[in-house]
Amino acid sequence: MKKGIKKRLVWSYLLLIIFTVVLYETIILTALYNYYMGGVKQALRDQGSMFSTFYEPYIESGKLSNQAEQLLSQYHFNIGAQVQIIDSDGTVLANTHDQGKLNLSALEDVKSGLNGTTGYWMGDNGDEKLLAVTQPILVENEPIGAVRFISSIDNLYAVFIQNSVMLAGIGIIVILLVACFSYFLAVSITKPIRTITLAAEQMAAGSFATRIPKKKDDEIGKLADTLNFMAREVEKHEKLKNEFIASVSHELRTPLTSVKGWAVTLHSLSDDPMFKEGLEIISNESDRLNLMLGDLLDLSSLSTGKVEYLLASADLSKLIREVAGQLHPRAERQMVNLKVLTMPEVLNLKLDRNRMKQVLINILDNALKFTPQNGSITVYVKQKDGMTIIEITDTGKGIPPDDLPAITKKFYKGKFRGSGTGLGLAICHEIIHAHGGSLEINSVVGQGTTAIISLPNAD
Repeated sequence: MKKGIKKRLVWSYLLLIIFTVVLYETIILTALYNYYMGGVKQALRDQGSMFSTFYEPYIESGKLSNQAEQLLSQYHFNIGAQVQIIDSDGTVLANTHDQGKLNLSALEDVKSGLNGTTGYWMGDNGDEKLLAVTQPILVENEPIGAVRFISSIDNLYAVFIQNSVMLAGIGIIVILLVACFSYFLAVSITKPIRTITLAAEQMAAGSFATRIPKKKDDEIGKLADTLNFMAREVEKHEKLKNEFIASVSHELRTPLTSVKGWAVTLHSLSDDPMFKEGLEIISNESDRLNLMLGDLLDLSSLSTGKVEYLLASADLSKLIREVAGQLHPRAERQMVNLKVLTMPEVLNLKLDRNRMKQVLINILDNALKFTPQNGSITVYVKQKDGMTIIEITDTGKGIPPDDLPAITKKFYKGKFRGSGTGLGLAICHEIIHAHGGSLEINSVVGQGTTAIISLPNAD
């Protein structure tokens, strides 16, 4: 996928929802963890406070060591935890689990309890995770020892992990749903834009009959309406222009025919060399104008679709050899080597033979026009991906890079002298396009030009 609007939209929505889901799930899981852990700590802390408060009247200062076992055995604890009664020096006086003599003075939670504040410790014994809460035993608000509760928190972690997995699953489902939603949203935006872009490219190529379907009455729909309106207006003006050109061309042919006829007649009747030279100039210029008018009429007819193509199976190889043979004498006069390279002996394609001959003559004529003495023109034919490709390469002056994009436009003339009327390649482009093919011009100034004609193979 290209780095276009669709990719940016999908990733923008996706990253936003991933960030949001991760943030909210982190907050929720942190709150759950604190809630579960805080509940256990509170329960153990309350048991310690109740124990200390209940026995405070019965405990004599300095006598805890003598009463510890009795106090521990008499008191009923409401939680399933190991209970230790610890002396002021950290020695375990009584223990619900027989662990022998222990001194826990080095533990931080025990230090806190013996100093009169509640202490906490978390760790494991190799088999399970444990939480210890140490609560001071006070007599007249003075700590004389501590009671320590040790509880397994494996079940708490199991519940926490279960909730974490459930929340993660919900988060993944949300992310997938948003990803699908963002993809279809992006497609709903980019698909009409892609349609509009394709249509705009066709319009830019001269296909003003193209129309963009309007699906929704939004900004994109408004853009489609605007481009359709523009295409209609351009098409209308293009039609008026072509009709005007055709009309003027027809009207000019009659007076030009008269001028040509009288020039030839007067030339045969006169003996004055200067007068005859002027009449020859008039006759030659009349011929040149007639050729130009012929091109204008051809281009007008081709552009408006009034030309009917006689498409039939024809041997392209024979046609190329015929055109090359026709122009070979001219190439020899100009001292240019015109040659046809690798080509199938017979290559049948569906085409209008006369129109395709017009294309080949036009392109080879341009090559001869701009190729200097001792230069070469080669014609190479190959087949690739269901297309027949004709490459006509010369070693002429080449075409400046600024001219290349517009070289097949109507009335566009290059910067070199002798560029002509700017109609020849435009006519070639129209004919090749009507055959379902394409015309591409590649060139390097000072090295030469290659015209590439691509035509679909016969079915």
